[in-house]
Parts: sequence; structure tokens; C-alpha cells
Amino acid sequence: MRWAIIPNVQIAVVEDDPLVRDFVVDTFEFSVNRKVHTFDNGFAAWQYIQTSNPIHIVFSDIHVPDIDGLELTARIKAARPEIVCILASGNPADEMRATAAGADAFVLKPYGVSDLFALVQTFVVADKRR
Repeated sequence: MRWAIIPNVQIAVVEDDPLVRDFVVDTFEFSVNRKVHTFDNGFAAWQYIQTSNPIHIVFSDIHVPDIDGLELTARIKAARPEIVCILASGNPADEMRATAAGADAFVLKPYGVSDLFALVQTFVVADKRR
């Protein structure tokens, strides 16, 4: 079995807590070896995505300012359904809301490095046999 990172994958992280954002960004940058775009609110991320910038994966906390992660996901899925949206929250009940908004995955806080690596394995690493 041969696995390889999908070339030029672009990830956006939307998180208003700087410590959590830095943790997620550092983990993703380490695992995919490329720059990760960061936003501290959903509106800034939405503006960036609308300008036809090549984003493949959005990892967002549900509870971010301006446009929350649920609304951001719904907007992304309506405009560009090929973008993978992963939502995170400390409230387990938010998983159903995330699914209803169109999220491809939900991560319960607190999450760790292994949880983020599993997301990379699922959504970034491609089976070359395809």
C-alpha cells in the first residue's frame, strides 16, 4: 500500500482562542508540511473563501465570533460543497447541529494531537491505488 499527501492541500483554521489555534495550526503544519491559513472569526474566513482562494479543508470551532462555525459550514457547503468542513466544540450535543449544517466531521474538545492526525489521515492522505 502506498500513501501520499494530496499535493497542495490548503487548510484553513478558524478559532478565536489563540492557544488552541496555535496548537491546531502547529499540528497540521507538522503533519502536512505546508502553511495553514488562520482566522479568528468566521466572517474573515468566509471572505477569504469567497475570493476563490484554494481552500480544501476548513477546521472551525463552532463558537467563533461574527459568523459561527455552523453558519460558516452551511455557507461553504452551499457555495463550494467540495470543501471539507470539520467542526469542533466542547459540547457533545453540538455534533448533531454540526451534521445538520453539513459538516464532514465533528471533533469533541478537548482534542489532542492524535485526534488531529486522524483527521489528516482521513481527509488529506490519499490512497495512490485510486
